[in-house]
Amino acid sequence: MALSSSATAHALDAMATEVTSHVANPYPHKVIHADIRIQSIDDESGQSGPPAQSEEHLVESKPSVADVVYQVKGAEMRECWSKAIAKNMDLPEGYSSAAVLIIKWADALDDLKTGAEARELDALFRERYHYKSEIVELDVRPKPQHQLESSVINFIRDNDGPENLLIVYYTGHGDYSEERKCLELSGSLPSDNSVLHDRGFRKNARANWTQAEDRLRSDDVESDVLTILDTCYASNFAKSGKEGHKKFELLSACAVDQLAEPPGERSYTRALIDALKALHETNPEGAISTFLLHQRINIDKRRVDTPSHIWSRGNSTQHSDQHIVLAPLKLQKDNASHWRPKPKGYLTLRFGLRDSSLSPEQIDFMTKNLAKAFGNKALVGLRRVDWVDIELAPPTTDFERVDLSSRAIAQWRKIVEKNKKMRGSPLIRKTGSVGVSQKRTNEDAHDLPEAKRRFLDTSHPPPSPPVSESSRID
Repeated sequence: MALSSSATAHALDAMATEVTSHVANPYPHKVIHADIRIQSIDDESGQSGPPAQSEEHLVESKPSVADVVYQVKGAEMRECWSKAIAKNMDLPEGYSSAAVLIIKWADALDDLKTGAEARELDALFRERYHYKSEIVELDVRPKPQHQLESSVINFIRDNDGPENLLIVYYTGHGDYSEERKCLELSGSLPSDNSVLHDRGFRKNARANWTQAEDRLRSDDVESDVLTILDTCYASNFAKSGKEGHKKFELLSACAVDQLAEPPGERSYTRALIDALKALHETNPEGAISTFLLHQRINIDKRRVDTPSHIWSRGNSTQHSDQHIVLAPLKLQKDNASHWRPKPKGYLTLRFGLRDSSLSPEQIDFMTKNLAKAFGNKALVGLRRVDWVDIELAPPTTDFERVDLSSRAIAQWRKIVEKNKKMRGSPLIRKTGSVGVSQKRTNEDAHDLPEAKRRFLDTSHPPPSPPVSESSRID
């Protein structure tokens, strides 16, 4: 039967209401920043073009509002756990050492004029966060590729360690080569500099970032690694890293196949500097996760048209893993006492909880008691306690509901039989009072959940079984 246009509209509205009614948004009138990471973007083997996907498959892959909200809450709880563990178990929050390598092109090859923002970022890391920081400027003598790779190698050699953080930042032109599957960093010259153009400066002012980044992804590097790319096509990487326990993340100025804003009020570097300053001023001693930093940058009104992205570069990293943490370093003598060797084993425990999420008070309580349980750290050799994930328990099945009802009815029958025996005892017939055991039974029943108390209430009979139409007597 065909439906009229008005009937069809009403039917669609009813379907939409039915779908959305099952997923209520607990954060109305708020912007939700979800911690959803993409591992990598690879070409499907045997296909030259993008993989074909049906429309139905794409719709099914979208996370629901409930999933997004739960992931956001999970990230917040993970942040709270890290801080509570650091406080209650005397474990280091952040790193023993952190170093920053800022890469840009020499002024003669930098028509974007990135120098001012690069120097401001360098001073911010050194003065407020007490990180070691250096600026490397690429030119064409010797080859930029050699300069880039040697700078990264020397940076790793001087600053690598199991409790350290390496930050490598680039600002300037970038282009993604589909043929070579790599991100190329490129210098540029003013259009009126024809003499230098004729000598091939523009052609030679290029370096393969993907090839240099392989040095940071090496198994020999023990430090966690954070790369920050303020360049066009910053999210166009080829493959994720090798499986391992170190954290490797990328903060990119733009999405896949997108262009980045040039230096100025709307640039990614400007938003990064302002976010780091604001978060540091709010809590000068506090730690900042890359997720929180990424979130702060994206709510900047100047960045609405060019949202940044956070990427996991490690093959084993999941959305539930902890993010890299930026925290101001304390004096060296204070950090030395907190150093611990890198863990050699990981114990995974699973706690069944009453609630689907934990409040800051619950997290603080748990970490305090864990600190007491591991008081003898020399025996256990505890290195750290990381929050891996919290997930919803599966819903109660029909069989479990029937089993719970059967148990409740059986318990109710036992109490009824016991009450009958007590009423028939000579003591009750004579005094008319209820014995201590009967009082205790009634008091225990009040402690049970509401659902069970209804079954155990002797003033009402148990629910009658359903009567089918065939057996009904008229």
